[in-house]
Amino acid sequence: MKQPFKLLLLSLLICLFASGCNAQNTGRRARKPSSVICKIASVPDGMVVVGYKRNSACSDGAELLVKEPENGDIVCAESPVPPEFSIVTEAQGDSTGTCPTKAFLIAPANSGSRSDAIARAFASGTSGVQVEGEGTVIRVLPDDPKPPRHERFIVQLASGQTVLVAHNIDIAPRVNELKAGDTVRFYGEYVWNEKGGVIHWTHHDPQGRHVAGWVMRNGKTYQ
Repeated sequence: MKQPFKLLLLSLLICLFASGCNAQNTGRRARKPSSVICKIASVPDGMVVVGYKRNSACSDGAELLVKEPENGDIVCAESPVPPEFSIVTEAQGDSTGTCPTKAFLIAPANSGSRSDAIARAFASGTSGVQVEGEGTVIRVLPDDPKPPRHERFIVQLASGQTVLVAHNIDIAPRVNELKAGDTVRFYGEYVWNEKGGVIHWTHHDPQGRHVAGWVMRNGKTYQ
């Protein structure tokens, strides 16, 4: 009698252990966070948007496809671009993939590729493209007081081209104590003019509809 009783007890213990493990695994699966991203503002830091797909879980019916950036990626126009990458040129034709409007080729950031992108936009008379640049402040202008207010300064790139940076200080912090001779980096939307162009949208979008820009000076980011 003892041997059958021991076997029965062992079987019960195995069943209880297996049930407990299954319940624990089920609980872990239930706590797994959702990976669905529906808004630009929800894109994790360091990630880029490479396309969209239909998903009824999102209020507008479209889910953002995000990934860690790599050299040669095509990213949607509204995608954030991490500081270590920069836009090289606008994608054309089928290479835009499922991006709803424009898309851009990105590459690891270096002063040459950033300046080249701005130079191409200026040479072709292109406006409305996201660009990144770095240069020396050669003149600080008075603020534009008309709402929304803008801090304004002229930056000379390594190529010799100059751009006017119009930094919205009703949304973003002012670049404090900025002066001629300072080195700055910037990321924003390029608007063509005959003097070299204007960079605006160097700030976050409170509504999350436009890719966030920034101005960087002495290691501090203003956006």
